[in-house]
Amino acid sequence: MKRFSLFVTMLLVACTQPSYPGIDRPSGGGNSATDQSIIDYIDLRLENEYYWLDEVGAKCNTFNRSVAWENYLSQTLSRLESNTDDGYVNSKGQRVFYSYIREYESSTRASVSGFGVELHYTIVVIDNDLRNYGFLVESVYPNSPAAEAGVKRGDIITMIGGSYITPENYATRFTSIQDNTASALKLKLKRQTGDKETFDVELTKGAYAKTPVVYNDIIEIEGYDKKIGYLVYTGFESEYDDELLGVLGEFAAEGVGEVILDLRCNGGGSVASAVKLCSALVPASYEGGLLCQITRNPKNTKNDTTQQFKLVNTSDQLANLERLTVICSDYSASASELVIMGLRGLDFPVTLVGSTTEGKNCGMDVTRTTIANTDVTVEYAPITFMCFDAKGYGGWGEGITPDVDLTNEANEFGLSDKNYPLPRADWGDQSHDIALVTALAKVTGRNISTSATRSEVGFEELETTAISRPVEGVRNYVE
Repeated sequence: MKRFSLFVTMLLVACTQPSYPGIDRPSGGGNSATDQSIIDYIDLRLENEYYWLDEVGAKCNTFNRSVAWENYLSQTLSRLESNTDDGYVNSKGQRVFYSYIREYESSTRASVSGFGVELHYTIVVIDNDLRNYGFLVESVYPNSPAAEAGVKRGDIITMIGGSYITPENYATRFTSIQDNTASALKLKLKRQTGDKETFDVELTKGAYAKTPVVYNDIIEIEGYDKKIGYLVYTGFESEYDDELLGVLGEFAAEGVGEVILDLRCNGGGSVASAVKLCSALVPASYEGGLLCQITRNPKNTKNDTTQQFKLVNTSDQLANLERLTVICSDYSASASELVIMGLRGLDFPVTLVGSTTEGKNCGMDVTRTTIANTDVTVEYAPITFMCFDAKGYGGWGEGITPDVDLTNEANEFGLSDKNYPLPRADWGDQSHDIALVTALAKVTGRNISTSATRSEVGFEELETTAISRPVEGVRNYVE
């Protein structure tokens, strides 16, 4: 959940000349011609499209245009006061922005080369005296080198290449795994479930398919008359829409009557993908329903309209689905929150299990442009709009509160983990994954009553420290 406590006060200076660099107002010296051209483009969109463009216009003469273009956007946005919804303040008191610009290289769904491991952006303090850290495995892609070696979600990496992870080397070690910068890895891991064994693996880079549709299953509970479809979805990426809808089609073909949608690791993405997901979940009677609307600054010179996104191609594939259960966390943001609030705005019941969501009710119009007179193509996504449901409500900027809070031991099931959502067990583990165990209990209406189950999902509290994680937003791709 966002907490804003950092504000920067600047002298307001009226712009008496063009507020972005160009022929009449060149960028400051010290950087390259490429830097200057990209900064020109950054300024142009901030001036004309940024949701808080009024303050941009007032403070444009204070911006430092002598820096590298990669640093310019965040440095500039930090000078503004009115844009508190653009990002959050992290645990170290640093401002992190949702708006971004980055060099873009076209990608395809072809397999990538790497280890197939995603790491959680919190690290475990294994030994304070020895200053040893551990990395938590967030997810493992199917058929990847890590999967073939037996690495599972919830495992803790305690050593790399025979040496410990320390405060001095954790950043480069984290990158070597998460960003596949190493060619091979020797890892020592500890499993958090079962007999909690320690084991070694050797990984060599290999090809695998990187997909946000990371896990799905159809669960049947003895004595409960409906099949339960369980889907883990980690990012609203339009190139995987067919795969996403294919899983829901399989659920329908198997007669699924309940769906648990796991968005605890989903930081958002394409609004179009969110619409497709919701359209596939609800019955045909919701066809044409307004899932969400986005509103821009009325002074936006590119697009000042309110844009509506309606449910299309709904069907009776999941005709018996009368409600949706969502597993969420403070990593659930943007399009994930849009799914929850959009469906609720249409009075389709959505039950949340987990912890309070990130609270990102704004989004960006995304452009991909090759900068003139350079060979650089950038993807640029400044915050340009706010999100609202069909009833005009958009007040989830401080996060959405779950119906069952797994960080609170006083919840209705008496089952909690103060470290939630740290990964503890593999996807689909009905004995050790506290979120899935609780969601199944909520769906079936049964209490979690056996002492064995309570013991299995009762974890030790871990001492941790946070790593700044990347954030995404509701992305609306435009020409």
